[in-house]
Amino acid sequence: MKVEELDKVYEGLGLRLESECQLIYMQGTLGLSSEIIFFEIEETEDDLVFQKKGITYIQLFPLNYTVDLVKSEIDGKDKNYSSIEIAKRLLDYRQRDA
Repeated sequence: MKVEELDKVYEGLGLRLESECQLIYMQGTLGLSSEIIFFEIEETEDDLVFQKKGITYIQLFPLNYTVDLVKSEIDGKDKNYSSIEIAKRLLDYRQRDA
């Protein structure tokens, strides 16, 4: 993904472009029903498990890495994954391989 495209994603999500890295965390557990929260790496220090105000968050992936994973999975392939299928594949990859 081009930097300009990623910047648009960040802006659309209300994330600061100045951060070294935006990280995707899931509240409580890694699961399809978990709430997704974005944190800057400067706040979480890239911890896989991060607590804030008594709430535990588990890191899924950095946002830019997630975008690249999704793009590489669907680019050049004749696959029409639904959003839920993509989410399941990301969670499976995170739980097994990452």
